[in-house]
Amino acid sequence: MVYLDKIFLEDISQKIFPGNAPSEPQKELFLQRFNPNNYSYTNIGIAKHLEKMHDDPRYVNNVQANIKEIIKKIYRAFEDELIADRITKEQLGLTGKGKQGKKKAIEKSPWQIIYDWLWDTKYHRWSENYIWDTWSQEAQKNSNWMKFRELTTEYAARAMNVPVPDPIETLPQDTPLDLEICLNQAEGYLLLFNRGQNPEGEVQTKYLVAPSRAYAPKYKLEDNSLKMPQEDAACSDISFNAAGKEEYLGILIDESLDLPWLTTNTEEYALEWKASHLEELWNKLHGKNSCQKFYRDFEVVAAK
Repeated sequence: MVYLDKIFLEDISQKIFPGNAPSEPQKELFLQRFNPNNYSYTNIGIAKHLEKMHDDPRYVNNVQANIKEIIKKIYRAFEDELIADRITKEQLGLTGKGKQGKKKAIEKSPWQIIYDWLWDTKYHRWSENYIWDTWSQEAQKNSNWMKFRELTTEYAARAMNVPVPDPIETLPQDTPLDLEICLNQAEGYLLLFNRGQNPEGEVQTKYLVAPSRAYAPKYKLEDNSLKMPQEDAACSDISFNAAGKEEYLGILIDESLDLPWLTTNTEEYALEWKASHLEELWNKLHGKNSCQKFYRDFEVVAAK
């Protein structure tokens, strides 16, 4: 199983079996039943395997009741999300009203409905927040690595001999800005992810800033820095059109990665990244000590 998948199942199990003394047979049954490697096995087959492993007849004796109880606990823990995703108690057999007649051959059982929801929907929501939070917590958070400045002239971002104004700590709304990244390393490639939230804390935008056609077609460091927008970028400045919080997560790697979404010769000005992009990057970089992470956030405020 992919390492991230295992963390996901363990995290879900902590939420549905809280407390100091969770139901051990149910927890073990959950971890095995909803493991992608075991999808083709029957409930009783998994229960027999657990019975043999733990020398405990409870796994087989109560398998169907335990599966139903696991589904109840998942529904209780994630009820709002399941309702929003149009998964009902009736579908999961939790209403106490049995269906009349035979089940259709194509109709999925309650555990299969939950399995599909966990891996097709919940997993990607979870992975996006888990990876972002994990990397931002590991990151260097000193403020010197990222500097936004107001443009004093239309061509200031392009001309190196224009006096450089002081960096700003809050970002003024609807104001042309440029950005300089300064790192204590002369070589490498910087992936720069942005996540924008409204004043209520809801994520509104998610962009890959570097590399991007909009701001940084080249993401290789030059003299330990990157300046944006670059000479050949599509945009002449960086600006924010709404108040809120802008987060930046920088990933510094030794060499470029062969990932299709890192190419900038597409019609997209800046990739709107998804959980799948972070998942792919996590799997590429996991366990590599040479990868460095940087984090910074800014408040966007109304211009004076």
